[in-house]
Amino acid sequence: MTNHAGSLNNKKTLLAMIKIPFFAVLLLLCVSCAKTNVTIEDELQAAKNVTNARVNFNKLSGKWTFTEYLKDKTVPADGEASIEFAASETTDKLQVNGRAFVNFYNTHFTFNEAKSSIEFVAPVSTTKMAGTPEMMKAEFNFLNNLKNVTKFSVDGTSLKLYVGEPVSEIMYFKK
Repeated sequence: MTNHAGSLNNKKTLLAMIKIPFFAVLLLLCVSCAKTNVTIEDELQAAKNVTNARVNFNKLSGKWTFTEYLKDKTVPADGEASIEFAASETTDKLQVNGRAFVNFYNTHFTFNEAKSSIEFVAPVSTTKMAGTPEMMKAEFNFLNNLKNVTKFSVDGTSLKLYVGEPVSEIMYFKK
């Protein structure tokens, strides 16, 4: 009988030993899955590794709707901004137009092969409509950030425009 009891105790000990690592692994998985929030610092750090190639420049074509900034949270809830890229007469240039909350705008971006970056081509043509102070401020910020875009990344239906060098802001768009 002691032999059977000893065997039972060994099985319980073995099960306890297996349960501890199992629950530890399960806990680690839960913690790692829960940490899906990317911080501002994480995004800005990742932006340092973004390089652009001419083949990616072509992925910009089409209309993109602005969704948010990485840091600037003053975007009006009822506002709308967009950007549309269209091929130009040269492979180094894209025609750019869209809506900047109140007014419509038009300009160009060029691809700088040496820097593997994009550059805004001034001037920007805009319509001259007036809006609420909140919308006009959002428009000013949008166009100012657009003028300072240096890099981009396209991932399916998501576009990120990186502002400044080093990157100080990111503009997010959806197709």
